[in-house]
Amino acid sequence: MDRADGTGDELEAPGLAAAVAPIGVVTAALFLAVLPAAIALRVLSLPVGLYEAGLGFLGVAVGGVKLIAMAWAVGGRLSAAHPAGPAIAATPD
Repeated sequence: MDRADGTGDELEAPGLAAAVAPIGVVTAALFLAVLPAAIALRVLSLPVGLYEAGLGFLGVAVGGVKLIAMAWAVGGRLSAAHPAGPAIAATPD
């Protein structure tokens, strides 16, 4: 079925990244769920410096993902055919 702008609805087949990404997300979620318990129960005893490095790396990774998401959103707005108007309320003069 064609859209109003004349382009068809052609969907690409999901690639390898679409199959691997959920596995990575589930692995990270399980790791983050089990890690505090392992540290609290002293099952995982590592030097303090490794904990600090791990938390720093996690913070950088989360911050990087946030920056990528914000850039993607801004890029999507800029490339849209009808970008949204300003978010400032008009006041009567």
